[in-house]
Amino acid sequence: MKKIIKNLAFILFVVFAFGSSAQTQLFNGKTLNGWESKPAERVVDWVVEAEQIVGANPHKKGSILWTAKNFKDFDLTLEYITETDHYDTGVFVRGESHQVQIGISGSLKKDMTGCIYAPKDDKGSYPAQTDKIDEFHKVGKWNKMRIIATGKRVQTFLNDEPFVDYIGVVIPEEGPIGLQLHPNVDMKVRFRNISVREL
Repeated sequence: MKKIIKNLAFILFVVFAFGSSAQTQLFNGKTLNGWESKPAERVVDWVVEAEQIVGANPHKKGSILWTAKNFKDFDLTLEYITETDHYDTGVFVRGESHQVQIGISGSLKKDMTGCIYAPKDDKGSYPAQTDKIDEFHKVGKWNKMRIIATGKRVQTFLNDEPFVDYIGVVIPEEGPIGLQLHPNVDMKVRFRNISVREL
């Protein structure tokens, strides 16, 4: 009996600690099924090459590639690489109010990768910052970004290093995940191995 209780306790611990849902691929490596561009006409800026989502805007027009599905609490992992010196992109968390920056901030003119851009929270444009960027961001190489969103809390990790832990103010409870091409920037970025686990 004690052994059964002990095993049950262990199972409950695993479920509580790691969640009961499995990791789901958000990108099948072949098509953009399950994604939609806004504005819709800018879908031409997003293509699939070598099992990667590639975004490029030499015309300097902005767009966001959104998941067709909305998410509440989630644990997202993806890899990215940039092919231009100046790039301003990122991952939107449940809509446009909160973004995890990748690259050079247009307002601050410096690399803010892994930091939270959330001007609607009225705590400054980047209310969650880190001094680890120069050490852990591999510019021009593949990087792994992890984002955990639980309630109003957003945690970021870059190449397995914890970056920021932030409590949002106006962040929605549910919404899509988005990849950005920033307007007024001629840039090219590649994403691969995009997966999410709903918590």
